[in-house]
Amino acid sequence: MSRALSASHADGPEGSKWINADPRTHGRASMTARARVIRFVLSTALLLGAPHAFGHPSYAMYLMDQEMILVGEVKSFDYTIPHSWLQLTITGDEETAQDWAIEMEGVPQLFPQGIRQDYVTPGDRITVLVHPMRGNRPAGLWQGSIDSQGRAFGRAEGLDPPGPQ
Repeated sequence: MSRALSASHADGPEGSKWINADPRTHGRASMTARARVIRFVLSTALLLGAPHAFGHPSYAMYLMDQEMILVGEVKSFDYTIPHSWLQLTITGDEETAQDWAIEMEGVPQLFPQGIRQDYVTPGDRITVLVHPMRGNRPAGLWQGSIDSQGRAFGRAEGLDPPGPQ
């Protein structure tokens, strides 16, 4: 009588647990399945948590306790996701021009406020309320604006429409 046969008779009528086992795995088949489940659970958790970890906006580069009013000419407007950008040329008292980059919210936040892709066009005059960027850089975080026709968006209370240049 072979050893496998005697083992199957010793284990009862169901047979031996060794008869159907794959000799190449040496009992690792259940570990491989367990490892796959663990890998799947960890990968899913990482993927679901990634947008919150990497996509969270930070306003640390702006002076959130300060506000500045800018009046200038639109150089360009990029209506994009995740942030829109308004490029302005500000002319100072000494007739020196400086380009400013104004970070705005993305399309999903601007659209309900009435801001569309044609919100402003190059050459338009606009008054903008911003939180300035740290380090005296010519950039800011948009809070509100009013155009030359008097259309107000965002926190525009107290802003005057821009006059002619």
